[in-house]
Amino acid sequence: MRTIKTFSKTEHGHTFSSEAYTDDGKVWRWVSNNACCPLDICPEYGIPVDVEAQKKAREIDLDRELAEYRKAQKNRKPSAEELFEMRAAFGEGATVVNVITGREIKV
Repeated sequence: MRTIKTFSKTEHGHTFSSEAYTDDGKVWRWVSNNACCPLDICPEYGIPVDVEAQKKAREIDLDRELAEYRKAQKNRKPSAEELFEMRAAFGEGATVVNVITGREIKV
């Protein structure tokens, strides 16, 4: 059964609130974007996560996100603006490697 709660923290005189949900009482996700609540944030908001279950859920999410990114980038060509920025950063004729996909682009 899904449980949704509002968690708050006060910092520098300001109160910040966010809604999170859990389906199992172990893994908590933000209602706003369905992302796993970061482990370093959970104590600040008082979110009662199971640390190992939360780590595992984030790893699963990250693996899925990276696979989707690699698939989306497979046949993508860099825009003229991106090529300009790469030349400005690395120099004309440099080979730039996307560390996530391994794709090499000669600028």
